[in-house]
Amino acid sequence: MLAADHVSLGLESVSQAQAITDAGNHMVSLGLVNPAYVDTMHKRESSIGTFMGNGVAMPHGTLEGKDSVLRTGIVVRQYPDGTPWGDDTVYVVIGLAANSDDHVALLSQLAEVLMDEEICEQLWKTTSVDEVLTTLTPTDE
Repeated sequence: MLAADHVSLGLESVSQAQAITDAGNHMVSLGLVNPAYVDTMHKRESSIGTFMGNGVAMPHGTLEGKDSVLRTGIVVRQYPDGTPWGDDTVYVVIGLAANSDDHVALLSQLAEVLMDEEICEQLWKTTSVDEVLTTLTPTDE
C-alpha cells in the first residue's frame, strides 16, 4: 500500500485545495484511482474536514467515489513549511484510496500512529523516504 514512489518530501507550500488536487493526481499517476476520484476528494473535504490533528490531514473521496478506486493505497506528501488547512496548518498530507471496507482498517492503522505528536513532528521534518515508509507501514505482530 505504501512504496517509495508514494512519498514526496520537501514540497513547497500550496493552498489546501491544491494540496488535495496534488495528492489525488499523485494517486492517479500511481494507478490507485481514476481521475474522477480527485473531485470526490474535494467534495469530501467540503462536507467533512479531513484534518486529523498533529499537523496531518488525510483527504480521501466520498462514498460515490468508490467506483473510481482501482486499488487500495496511500500517498504521503510533506510540506515542511506547512500549508494552510482551514484554521489549521498541515505539514503532512496523506491521500487515501481504498476498495470496499479496506479504508476502515487502513484509517485505523494510520490513526494509531498519527495520534503520537512526536511521530508526526518527525514526519514533518524528515528528509528520509525510508523513515516515512518505516513509520507508516504496519508491522505484523
